Amino acid sequence: MTIIASIDAINRDIYLHADTVGGAVHPIDVYKEMRALRRTDESLRKYTVFLKAYGNVAKGAGKYTERYVQCINGTKIIPYDVSHQLTITGTIITDDGQEGVACFDRTPLTITTLVDINYVPPQVEIITVPTGGINLVEQDKLDIADRVWGAITAPYTTKGTFGHHVKSRLITFAKWFAFK
Repeated sequence: MTIIASIDAINRDIYLHADTVGGAVHPIDVYKEMRALRRTDESLRKYTVFLKAYGNVAKGAGKYTERYVQCINGTKIIPYDVSHQLTITGTIITDDGQEGVACFDRTPLTITTLVDINYVPPQVEIITVPTGGINLVEQDKLDIADRVWGAITAPYTTKGTFGHHVKSRLITFAKWFAFK
């Protein structure tokens, strides 16, 4: 599916293609196609980039953003000039802090054209949990084994069974992990 019909570099407008009519468009796809057009069209390269893509930007406390696109220096996206419903399925913002529908400009459209833009950003947040550097004491190792084996059968018997080997390997792993 073609997403971009043309780019008006002077006015910093990106015109969407007829293929987007009634469909769902992810801003990352618009960004990718804009980059491809800039690679193949020498006249677009003399202008600063129209869109930038970001993702995995730290928000603090081990939380990161999902992928998103930012419209740069007043770039606006113009829907195709026919009445339809356009769904935006990813996050798109402007460099002055506006989001969603504010990134689109319907003023160049014919006065009788009605384009309804549904902005549906994903409710995503990437969270990382730090691991390593934990100093386990012998009691912690036994507590881990109790939790693992206690979930299977309580009380558990591992002597003379395969579980005995697994338990000893778990404790060995816990000791190895404590030294890393």
